[in-house]
Amino acid sequence: MSTKTMNIKVTKTSKSRIKEIDFDNLPFGKYFADHMLVMDYADGKWGEPEIVPFGNIEIHPATSALHYGQSIFEGLKAQRNESGEVVVFRPEMNAKRFKESAERMCMAPVSEEVFLEGIRALIELDREWVPTKDGTSLYIRPFLFATDDYVGIRPSEKYKFMIINSPVGAYYSEPVKVKIETYYTRAAEGGVGRAKAAGNYGASLYPAKLGQEQGYRQLLWTDAKTHSFIEESGTMNVMLMINDVLITPSEESDTILKGIAKRSVIEIAKSWGIKSRRTKSFCC
Repeated sequence: MSTKTMNIKVTKTSKSRIKEIDFDNLPFGKYFADHMLVMDYADGKWGEPEIVPFGNIEIHPATSALHYGQSIFEGLKAQRNESGEVVVFRPEMNAKRFKESAERMCMAPVSEEVFLEGIRALIELDREWVPTKDGTSLYIRPFLFATDDYVGIRPSEKYKFMIINSPVGAYYSEPVKVKIETYYTRAAEGGVGRAKAAGNYGASLYPAKLGQEQGYRQLLWTDAKTHSFIEESGTMNVMLMINDVLITPSEESDTILKGIAKRSVIEIAKSWGIKSRRTKSFCC
């Protein structure tokens, strides 16, 4: 995490909602901490980040993100270690990926310094919202969207960057039954598969719903050309152990999101002497 302290204006909530939360029952993404970070881009530059009480935001009906899909996000977690300290796993990698996603979506990128320091300051303010029970965490959701009040196909000239936090339990509490998707496509070469763009997830909802109706929890996406090679899953990267070799699709392809946990697992496996191989894709 960044250790440099920025000048972030803080307006504290008049009344915390933390006592309304049952921390023994935390559905994923339902509850939100007391504060959020907001920063606006206009006239070719970013304004100052500010932390304010969590609440609704007002948008114009012609807000360009609603019409043309310039919207990206990240997801990472804060947890308590054995000493009770609040820690975040490799957030600098999320900051870099967030910047790359913004560039691919033709959006004004947020500096890694602001991304990291914003997370640090927000967590410090809402530290009590970080759960203590095993298997729980504070889910951190930075996101960026276009805010031009203009209906016309062009990159927006205004953007809003926000961070909200949510105390959560495990996303999956049991093994996940997956379906290998051989008709619908998540991403094609030359597209935005590598970006963590909101539209990627919107387009995946219908085939995921069809899979759920067949008894599956998730899809394993295959390549757009032949549907013969596994690329990634809807909520995670894919890694297989075959003949004592850890095999995973290569991130050189622009159809696959760069997985932070995946790269970390590969590094740990290497330190344990486990061989790994990254291939363009592997047959299903």
